[in-house]
Amino acid sequence: MFDISWIELLFVAVLALIIVGPKDMPKLFKLAGQIAGKLRRGYQTMMSGMHQLEKEIDIAAGSNQDPEPWKALMPEHLRHLPDDFLPGSMTTEQHKERRAARKAFIDQHKESTETTHTEDNAEPDSNAGRS
Repeated sequence: MFDISWIELLFVAVLALIIVGPKDMPKLFKLAGQIAGKLRRGYQTMMSGMHQLEKEIDIAAGSNQDPEPWKALMPEHLRHLPDDFLPGSMTTEQHKERRAARKAFIDQHKESTETTHTEDNAEPDSNAGRS
């Protein structure tokens, strides 16, 4: 890509060692690593934005074959709402009841998986098999 030979690379490394000095060389490498990380994160953010823009353009142009393409743009926790859900259609009490029911379901699921794991991990009787 840059067409640098090993000898040229070695020359640049020796020159950097002379200019920067051996004492400050780790600081230079740390700074270079931080800069590379920031560049990589910036590139990933930019590419993510470009893909999001492509999805939005496909939806606006109607070229997307998905029957409900807008769901792909929503956060994960909102994608699986019931089909009959209308924003603002539930009262505060209904939201509280729904949260309580969901919490009870999750707690029940946790308890059932914990009992399953404790039964699986239970130690066998040490006196079994002795006569």
